Amino acid sequence: MTARRLKCAVVLALGFCASVGAPAHSAVLRLGRDAPSLQAAISRAEAGDVIEVPLGLWPGSARVDKPVSIRGLGGTIDGGGKGSVLVVESAGVVIEGLTVTNSGYDVGKSDACIYLAASATNAVVRNNELVDCAFGIWVHETPGARLEDNHILGRADLRPTDRGNGIHLFNASDLLVRGNQIERARDGIYVSATENSVIEGNRTGHQRFGIHYMYSYDNVLRGNTSHDNIVGFALMESKHLLVEDNAARRNERDGLLFRNVQFSKIRENRLESNGTGMFFYSSTENEIEDNLISDNEMGLKIWAGTRRNLVAGNRIQGNRQQIFYVGASDQVWGEAGRGNHWGDYLGWDQDGDGVGDRAHRADSFSTRLVYQYPASVLLLRSPALEMLSHLAEDFPMLRTPTIVDVAPLFEGVPR
Repeated sequence: MTARRLKCAVVLALGFCASVGAPAHSAVLRLGRDAPSLQAAISRAEAGDVIEVPLGLWPGSARVDKPVSIRGLGGTIDGGGKGSVLVVESAGVVIEGLTVTNSGYDVGKSDACIYLAASATNAVVRNNELVDCAFGIWVHETPGARLEDNHILGRADLRPTDRGNGIHLFNASDLLVRGNQIERARDGIYVSATENSVIEGNRTGHQRFGIHYMYSYDNVLRGNTSHDNIVGFALMESKHLLVEDNAARRNERDGLLFRNVQFSKIRENRLESNGTGMFFYSSTENEIEDNLISDNEMGLKIWAGTRRNLVAGNRIQGNRQQIFYVGASDQVWGEAGRGNHWGDYLGWDQDGDGVGDRAHRADSFSTRLVYQYPASVLLLRSPALEMLSHLAEDFPMLRTPTIVDVAPLFEGVPR
């Protein structure tokens, strides 16, 4: 057989296989016209069909066990207050443009607006309105799901501890969670034992934790906004995270908290007007660079066990107290020649290289003085305060263990 004939045979064979493997056409089934309920429509549908949910309130939960698309046309699926409203068990299901409401209340049994089982591979859940459910979307050991542009509103009448999470990811992988808006849940997005996933461009507000990581590796957390929560971003017991270009604003306790986090990059985040901008706890071997930490009650809180991190290029300014450090001895930053920009640095750059001529002792005598007596900020660059700062450097009795930045930046820091 010539090469040309062999090529033609392969193309024909592939075309035949494709025609056998896929339906000749996709039918469109509409609730109220072709089926009285969503479950009835699923029972009638074939693989690849589209089920339309027109305007109106359609009672009853449903089990999606076929690769169909469920498309909202103004309609609402009401779960009747029992269990999960939509349970997806088939691969390749698409749910879009739908309003789903009124699941059960049992957070112990993961009652949800939409529940993706492990078999729901490559499910797509996008542009839905999920209201008054225990959990908004629960992803259970599901690979390849895409959750995009959903609006999730939790049960605001319950205490936060009695609510479920807006999006709950458990033991899943290769997920894309993008563009969702979540309010009044327990945690906006809860990430547990989930790997190789991207969480980006989401907005979370008015809950316990905006985004909460536990035991999750090799994830990207990018471009999210977390505001008016107790904690904006809580990263715990996780490794190899890329956390970049996120914003945490007006969170009651912490903007960004990381505990027992290793080998992660935390960079170019904006932490503004929180209780504490960034809280490190027992975290090592991380790169913390080029973040803005501004206008918080406490800029940085650094607790025991936090060491061997690269901390450089951060702008730490305008916080009521710049830093709170707990340790038995000084911790040194900037040893590679690039430290951080400190809004309260008292020093000069006489050689013009963008680096201060003397080290900055964070939480120094002058810092503590300003914290205890805010009006003394007017004396920050006065000769008297300069003299007292020099004396604190020479007399150990005036010192406490702190962060020492040996290369404080004058210029060249981002934003």
